[in-house]
Amino acid sequence: MLFYRELVLGEDPTNVERVMFKLRRLGAFKPWGSAVSAIEVALWDIAGKAAGLPVYKLLGGKVRDRVRVYNGGVRFPINGASPQAFADDVAKMKERPEGFTIIKEGVAFHSHMVRETANFFYSEVRDGGRYPNYGLMTEQGLKHLVACVEAMKDVLGDEIGLALDCGPGFTVPDAIRFARAVEPLNLMWLEDMITGDYTPHVSADLYREVTRATSTPIHTGEQIYLRHNFRELIEQRAVSIIGPDPLDIGGIAELKWVAEYADLHGVMMAPHGIADGLIGLAALVQVSATLPQNYIAFEYPVARPDWWYDIVDGLPDPIVKAGHIDVWDRPGLGVTFNVKAARQYLEAGDEDFFN
Repeated sequence: MLFYRELVLGEDPTNVERVMFKLRRLGAFKPWGSAVSAIEVALWDIAGKAAGLPVYKLLGGKVRDRVRVYNGGVRFPINGASPQAFADDVAKMKERPEGFTIIKEGVAFHSHMVRETANFFYSEVRDGGRYPNYGLMTEQGLKHLVACVEAMKDVLGDEIGLALDCGPGFTVPDAIRFARAVEPLNLMWLEDMITGDYTPHVSADLYREVTRATSTPIHTGEQIYLRHNFRELIEQRAVSIIGPDPLDIGGIAELKWVAEYADLHGVMMAPHGIADGLIGLAALVQVSATLPQNYIAFEYPVARPDWWYDIVDGLPDPIVKAGHIDVWDRPGLGVTFNVKAARQYLEAGDEDFFN
């Protein structure tokens, strides 16, 4: 963050776009755009508090009074990789007090299924950092994956939508085979099959092959930085749904621009946000209130560690009711950082952090 210090000092923080002109070119795909995005969100918070208005007013006003969310950061440890294990997991999620109307589950290359299912795919290269797995699935692997999805749908029925976080790691033929196999299940979407977390390219041409071959909605976008890198996905209708993260894409105004451009092309919007914390949650609520009718739901982030709930003031209790969050009307992001409460959590040597 200190890399951007000299570019920000002396600027009027309420001139959000002017400051961002200087910063945008200095970010990149996830995670490198997160600092630029965080600065942008902070500028909107300052501008809103200076004007005495919620950020959604500065973005053109809200079109909805509450925003739908899905489970996101609300997760349970899964005991094994069998169909029953996945069924048990979504059963617990279904009983959560938040009343989620959409539940997303990690499967295939975005889960422990790869490690705990014998003969799942052919590649022997399984090292190399985050999400290194990639390869052609075996017939047994594909059948097991479909069985797990069927087990989850048996639990959720048609009451709750099921979305799947799938990769990255699928080949195009496997992605098509899997998407076609689950067409009768009416899934909300299949996410990040070809690219995804920490993948520094879009691969719109590959996604377009998959999207055109199935009626199952295909989703990607959490790792993508700036509107420029969404252009091919949107203009080619390479996916059915995009999911930019406000703290990776370049900020909330960037996300709103992309949502509106996607709406012109019939592409739906389900923003990412699992790791955005409580400040990111507030940003998601504010921008999602302003998005067009292509908005579905955003991924609900939770505090980690839990004591963040003690140092961020202004959040409702409970935050989520019946799968939605009511849009609050306080200035800026509508939340404040409680410096006094935060001091007790400083580590030794950081006592002067807030001075």
